[in-house]
Amino acid sequence: MTSPQHAHLTPPRVAAAERPSFRYTAAPDRLSPFVSGPAYRETGSGRAAGPPGAGGAYSLAALATWFTWPALSTDLFPAAPWAGLERVRHAPPRPRGHARPGELRDRLEAAVERAIGDREHVAVATSGGLDSAALLAVTARVCRRTDRRLLTVTMDIPDDRGRRPKTVVDRLLEFLGLRCLHLRVDAAPRRWPEPDWCEHGPRFDGFPRLHRGMAELAADAGAQVLLHGSGADQLLEAPGYLAARLLGRGSLGGLAAYLRDASAGGGPPLRELTAVLAGRLNRGISAALYWPTAWPQRTREPGSALLTEEVHEQACAWEQDYRRESARVAAEAGASWAEALMIHRTFPYDVVVPATELPEAAPYYDPAFAEYALHLPLAARYSAAYENEYLRRKRLVADLLPEGIGSVLPPYRQRGAQSYARYWRLTRVEPSLAVERGLLRPDWRTRCRDTFEVATASAVELWLRGAEARGARVAGIGATA
Repeated sequence: MTSPQHAHLTPPRVAAAERPSFRYTAAPDRLSPFVSGPAYRETGSGRAAGPPGAGGAYSLAALATWFTWPALSTDLFPAAPWAGLERVRHAPPRPRGHARPGELRDRLEAAVERAIGDREHVAVATSGGLDSAALLAVTARVCRRTDRRLLTVTMDIPDDRGRRPKTVVDRLLEFLGLRCLHLRVDAAPRRWPEPDWCEHGPRFDGFPRLHRGMAELAADAGAQVLLHGSGADQLLEAPGYLAARLLGRGSLGGLAAYLRDASAGGGPPLRELTAVLAGRLNRGISAALYWPTAWPQRTREPGSALLTEEVHEQACAWEQDYRRESARVAAEAGASWAEALMIHRTFPYDVVVPATELPEAAPYYDPAFAEYALHLPLAARYSAAYENEYLRRKRLVADLLPEGIGSVLPPYRQRGAQSYARYWRLTRVEPSLAVERGLLRPDWRTRCRDTFEVATASAVELWLRGAEARGARVAGIGATA
């Protein structure tokens, strides 16, 4: 796919002024760090700005940040794709532990009400997992109390153990006593079109066409808003490095269960001991030890082998900025390793943008609720009272559901690696424009490490095609007739 204004041009080298950077700025108020909607400013001047409605120049170096580890592994819009713009990121606070767990249900109900607004018909995306089950239960309470209509919609994607979400959600609806419409999104991705193009950058949802299928089915059934369960993992799940806190509560049984779970989940007790010892060191040394211990993969795999030499260095520099800034805010706050882990898995975050014109919202990421959730006591996020590791680590979410939920939902975190790989085999987009413009190497396919990189290459290609169809151009190349 070659647009006339770029035909036969050599891809431009990245100018120093175009090199993206990651930095936090001081938050003007307590809720600013929790606002997930993209905000921008002009590079250099700092004046508030926004992406161009049409035309404009995009930056290859900025798009290269989509291929860094933070962007590949989290729901994160990295650098602004537009030349001359940068994302505004407000520095996160230290988790203080002063919020009251007993207020959780009321706080989440209030967030759901804010997400719904004055709409009368609500859809909830349900996966058969714990987070969406709790959101469904809370939303059902709100709908009953306010006389609203409720439906639920499920991507019927088998997990890696062959369990289908539709079957699990049907059982969940019966358990909760809900008689609402339940829509199933066929897992055949070619049945659905790609989501709408987004000016904020390439999409990072795992199954974009099925996401659009959810939105279309919900809208056709009369829903006026679609709610997602994103954010519960980041805000409510127990982080690592809780051993000292659990011991301080005097629960040896709880500590023993936690250490067994940590070991089974890939966080061996040795890391817990390292965290305790690091707490006795000064902030700088503790922060230096934390990053390679807690996030070893982020230090081993800088950038992506798919990128050309012209942009690979810029992507690696952005990733280093990200690590330095993340360590800096944690060290300046005096955060323990457990608190730092809460900060780094939660910030910065972005909510998946709607796939169609149907409004979508993530109540767990409602700014007022997210601020409350971050400040919940860390040790309160774990309970040995539940029957499996998944529920024990997510006790706050499990507490939102009726007793006995463990017999209804799968006793594990659902993984769909096989379905994910199959989806991208069927919908992969050849990144010919990304290669032509000088972002990806011609032999990108042989360099791919995993399906995440294939998905990102496809997403970036679709974004480039949409941007150029709207008159955008590569920064450094003048537009011609």
